[in-house]
Amino acid sequence: MLVLSYCHRKFIRLDIILMLMQFEDLTKQDLELVEKAKDVIRQRKSKRSTVGAALRTKNNKIFCGVNIEIECSAPCSICAEYAAIGTMVSEGENEIKTIVAISSNRQYSVLPPCGKCRQFISEFGNPSVIVQVNGKLKKTKLSELYPLPVVSD
Repeated sequence: MLVLSYCHRKFIRLDIILMLMQFEDLTKQDLELVEKAKDVIRQRKSKRSTVGAALRTKNNKIFCGVNIEIECSAPCSICAEYAAIGTMVSEGENEIKTIVAISSNRQYSVLPPCGKCRQFISEFGNPSVIVQVNGKLKKTKLSELYPLPVVSD
């Protein structure tokens, strides 16, 4: 199946984009992070929370969070990555090494960060992001997923 992505007013074949990206295999630490994200959403899944995230800092501390969906006002909802990063910052850490988000669906699928999260994550470095590519878990640098973040002077 050919999947197209709309980029800069042109359709680009997704398979070509994936060939150009640099991916790495997961380490034991990465697999541990995936399990932490699965654990947090298993424990906290509710009507309001369906995604769990886990991150590892440069100091090897792990922080987790879940999304919070507000039905009557989507802009008030927050992503699981935001919750995990908020906990990280509250604990005095400020640089992410690796991050992952997991859906609470039956397969506990890995989710790529949304655009808003990509910008937010970029404020805390250029971490590795665990993603699912052709059914396999891989990691790539955030800059591969989000090459031109908005920067402040």
